[in-house]
Amino acid sequence: MQDLQPSATSLEHRAQIAKLILPLRRVTPRVPFWKLAAHRIPTLWTLYRGLLRHAERENVRDRVRVLFRESRHTTSLVQATKQLRQGHKWLDAFKSANAGDMNVQAILDRYDRILAVRREEEIWKERIHQVFASVRTRRIHKGSFVRQSLYNKLLPRIIPQPEHIGGMIRRRRKARERRLGVKDELRGWMDDLKRECKFELAAVGREHYGREGEYYGNALGEWLQPLRDKLKITNDALLRDIKRFQEPYSPEMLDAARRARKRKVANKTRKKEREARGLYSESTIKRMQQGPPAHILAKMTPEQRKLYRIALGPSEGGYTAAVKLKLGMKLRKPDLWKLESGRVENLAMLELKENDIMAENERRQRSDTSEIVP
Repeated sequence: MQDLQPSATSLEHRAQIAKLILPLRRVTPRVPFWKLAAHRIPTLWTLYRGLLRHAERENVRDRVRVLFRESRHTTSLVQATKQLRQGHKWLDAFKSANAGDMNVQAILDRYDRILAVRREEEIWKERIHQVFASVRTRRIHKGSFVRQSLYNKLLPRIIPQPEHIGGMIRRRRKARERRLGVKDELRGWMDDLKRECKFELAAVGREHYGREGEYYGNALGEWLQPLRDKLKITNDALLRDIKRFQEPYSPEMLDAARRARKRKVANKTRKKEREARGLYSESTIKRMQQGPPAHILAKMTPEQRKLYRIALGPSEGGYTAAVKLKLGMKLRKPDLWKLESGRVENLAMLELKENDIMAENERRQRSDTSEIVP
């Protein structure tokens, strides 16, 4: 038995091989690191809890919460290690500030004020976003209608159109198609029953007319009655579609459309007045930035392109009005641009005022010159 035991040299050789292979063994766990208790417990109970406990300033504490909430989906081991090191660095800084380090306390106070300003900015951004979101989603009655059909009554045209209206029309369209298919199928079954009745009568002969068969006599009515009931329900639904199409307009809806058209005209009038004062809206600027079609733009000279861009402006005075008239465009007030030099009956008064202004300018110029010369 002693001959079967390995020698001392062999055992030593095995130990050397094991020593070389040991560093090559897999040490990485087979589960993600964020599921390991060795990672979760120190991160949540030591780092996160310690940061919240030692961060005495409320804004800094909120910032810690936000950063941990944003980083909770990190799956990269490198990024997680970097973030944990940064977190422990902050924890040491918070502890130093609580221990009385004036320099760190001043830094944290300044950081707290910065976070307070950022927080106020975010609050205002959120408020402004809510205001503009409510404006964008506000229902606007255009003053026109969605024409009535088999699937809807007369409806006001609203922008943006409510989703349930489109869903209702789509659902009714599919239901009508399904009912028409059911109606054809029921009529086909009824025709089959009638043909079956005729076939059975022809098969049994005239001497059996008084008897009850499988399909003729009273049996035919019993076979057809469920189909007739279903057909009646289907026809009633189809008739409701026609009634919906023929329903008269309601006076309330017509009055709402008239009011919407009046508001639309008033809004367009105010828009034109603002443009006349030089206050351009987003739609006006977008219209001014548009160019002619590509096939026309390719044939235009640089001078024509310049005049076209000037003519896109809403102004009807001065050089813009002259360009529009040159291009053959119509003006709402054709004689308005002629009044820039003054009315004919006011020319004498304007010339006197111009002479007074020129004389005053010359006097001030002479007085300034006399003060400069020694």
